[in-house]
Amino acid sequence: MLRAFTHLIVGWLLIAVTGGIAEVLGLSIVLPATSAVVVAHAAFSGERELVPGLAVAVSLGYIEDLHQGAPTGVLSLSFALAFLLLHWAAGRIAVRGWTMRALVSLMAVVLVDAATLAILLALAEPLGIRTGALVPMLVGVRWHALATVLVAPPVWALLARIFDLFRLEPRPPSDLHLDAR
Repeated sequence: MLRAFTHLIVGWLLIAVTGGIAEVLGLSIVLPATSAVVVAHAAFSGERELVPGLAVAVSLGYIEDLHQGAPTGVLSLSFALAFLLLHWAAGRIAVRGWTMRALVSLMAVVLVDAATLAILLALAEPLGIRTGALVPMLVGVRWHALATVLVAPPVWALLARIFDLFRLEPRPPSDLHLDAR
């Protein structure tokens, strides 16, 4: 549970820092999805428990909903669906090195963006959104993905360092017996 809470706090801080830096620099379109990287880290590292990671994904999605002014629940659902697919993939893909971390983060941001676009297209009429307004989102996805891939290794390294610093990484059973002395 402490791992999930740490993912949530770090993800929330990264969302705030990214938004703050974007405001200072005057950026509006090419912002990395640091929360997608945090969700990918939650899926591919640690004890591989489904419920805490899913709670992190839904919570970060909700924070993103509030931060971006999206209809409440759209990004929560997108992050949850992306986490479920990433969790499934984590049992089949070994992530070692910064290249794989960047590729997994790319997969995460593409899943989140695709799910968000699909949800918004499905709910466009009830939400009063013109579908023509969603088409430019497709053009911005490639830049959004590129920015995310570029920040993925440092964000992943930050999370790994925090987990090492506070000893939140799961230890093998043999190490547990040595501490009992």
